[in-house]
Amino acid sequence: MAWNRPARRLLTAALGTTLAAALAACGGGSDGTPIAGQGDTSPPPAGTSRKVLVVGVDGATYAQLQRGLLQRRLPNLAALAVMPASTGGTLGTTTAQPPLDTPSWATVLTGAWQNRHGVTDDTVTTLAAPTVFGYARSAAKAAGTTQHLGAAVSSAVLPALLRADQQAGNLDTLVDCAQADPCVTQHSVKLVQSGYDVVFAQYSAPAAAALDAGLQSDAYTAALHDVDQAIGTLQAAIAQRRAANPGEDWLVVVTTSHGLDATGATTSAPTLENRTAFIALNKTANPVLGKDGTAAPTSEATLAALPSEADIVPTVLAQLNAAVPAATHKLDGAALTANAVGVRNIQSTVGQYNASLVLTWQNPTTASGPVTVLRDGKPVATLPATATQYADNSFATATGLYRINYTVVRNDVPVSTLAQIDYVAPTPLAATLTNGLAAYYSFDPLPPADRKASSTIGPWVPGADGGSAATDPFGGTALSVDSRVDSYKLTQNGADIALSPQFTIGFWFKSDCTQGNGTGEPILANKDYYSGSNAGIAIGLWGGCEVRFNLGSGGKRDDIHGMKFSANQWAYLALSVDAQAKRFSAYILDPVLGVQKVEDKAIANTDVTKLNGLATKVWGLNDDATHNYVPNNPGALKGVMAYDDLAMWTRRLTLDELKTINGSHQPLSSLNP
Repeated sequence: MAWNRPARRLLTAALGTTLAAALAACGGGSDGTPIAGQGDTSPPPAGTSRKVLVVGVDGATYAQLQRGLLQRRLPNLAALAVMPASTGGTLGTTTAQPPLDTPSWATVLTGAWQNRHGVTDDTVTTLAAPTVFGYARSAAKAAGTTQHLGAAVSSAVLPALLRADQQAGNLDTLVDCAQADPCVTQHSVKLVQSGYDVVFAQYSAPAAAALDAGLQSDAYTAALHDVDQAIGTLQAAIAQRRAANPGEDWLVVVTTSHGLDATGATTSAPTLENRTAFIALNKTANPVLGKDGTAAPTSEATLAALPSEADIVPTVLAQLNAAVPAATHKLDGAALTANAVGVRNIQSTVGQYNASLVLTWQNPTTASGPVTVLRDGKPVATLPATATQYADNSFATATGLYRINYTVVRNDVPVSTLAQIDYVAPTPLAATLTNGLAAYYSFDPLPPADRKASSTIGPWVPGADGGSAATDPFGGTALSVDSRVDSYKLTQNGADIALSPQFTIGFWFKSDCTQGNGTGEPILANKDYYSGSNAGIAIGLWGGCEVRFNLGSGGKRDDIHGMKFSANQWAYLALSVDAQAKRFSAYILDPVLGVQKVEDKAIANTDVTKLNGLATKVWGLNDDATHNYVPNNPGALKGVMAYDDLAMWTRRLTLDELKTINGSHQPLSSLNP
């Protein structure tokens, strides 16, 4: 949208009246709120200058904005190009972050996801990545110019996020308006009028109204209207400056932190509604990247195709002629207003045997030349223009956790991602892994057969087979179980493993985490998992790729929570129980997240003589031992889980033994058990 469109033509006299009225409503300069670190607010020299206003609004959902725009209640936002956008990173990857205020504003400020900026939830307020103010200040210093950068914020979390910028001299003015939105307008107008080059104005009243009264309330409607009027006041201040300084070129960006649930509340649940934000611009976005008035996303795929909050910082830096060069680029987004389009949806996955990192991306346009891949700022590959993948297997020689910044340059546009891998140099499988091995399924080939002949695995209902072959971590066969068709069961023919004095259950596991919602879904269980307190054992998948390990005996339980794996990656899960010492341990060996463990946790509540669950010697795979987990737990989701090298031992395995399973790149079958 061009700046001079008729809807934005305002008479200078009317602008003065609008500003005067708005400032009077804000209390003028008598509100007692100081401008911290005000700095030099004298007007910049005459001539062409590029400036930016970023307006942030907590609680302005895209759906409610669309409603207000259609009802013509938000005229100032209607003068912008308003498009849906994504927040929260990519589910099941290290970029994923909860749709909460602090992580979301951290992304808006840094152009990065939580694996870079380090703000994992609302308790973390220290940024590990540069902000837009730091980038702008560095570019101005390199060019030998002076810029004025300021912020007036209402949210309680933003002063802490921005304090380091102020202390470092990257932010000339930081006004903490302490949830008083009129204060934000008042001081932001002052910053615009004083010639500031970047102004960040942030409002929070709509979020408070939504939480208190709901999204359909008059209070929420009024709060959105008030913010729209504030945007109009800020636009009027910009227009006055442009009338006096015709060379000024302003970019206006309006965004929100994250979406809200149906009640108007902010929650950490990574739902589609919570992860849908919006971006509004006064300039034309490249139509390949985003379009005005696009419908709200209805699936994860449509959400992933939208602009993201990580695109805001690159868009601002492009406006300031401060784009970051490829050699030092660490931004996860790209400028929405650029003529050229680079790659989109760049992702990293861990390759076979944890020995490589595989980058994939999408090419939304044709390319004028080859694609260049940089690893930590240094070119490592030149690929054809049509390439959509690069595998890097030459980054490591020693075991360790590696975090690598990859930048993919296409059409001269750099886009970066921070990849992570817990590389384990190949080690021999521990020969002791055959000791006490009571049951073992290699799943090579299918149908499954227990090499120890102590159990059987098959679908619960003959003729309704949800099992199929998948590729395992070793290039062989794994069992993929789709509970939407039918789940599987393991039936023990001999002694019940759960009544052994000591035992360990371990297996490779893979899931896209779509079943892992707030109701959970059993991965492996010999109990009625309607309640964790019911007798038996369960390993369950919950929201955010979390695995929970549960022991119960009827009315009492012991749990290990909070351990996670990476979506669509093979991870090794193990549960070890010492019924005599009344201790249990849980392990996840993940190719990205590394080794997670909770060892020797006391079995403080559970009667260990009842760990055999329903006493049927049956374990459910992608279900519990009743074969009715989803009907018994409304809200639980069916779907696909994959298993490989499932084993049961009548002893406790050590972490060192488990590490050889993860690090040998070989299945247990190579030991000829």
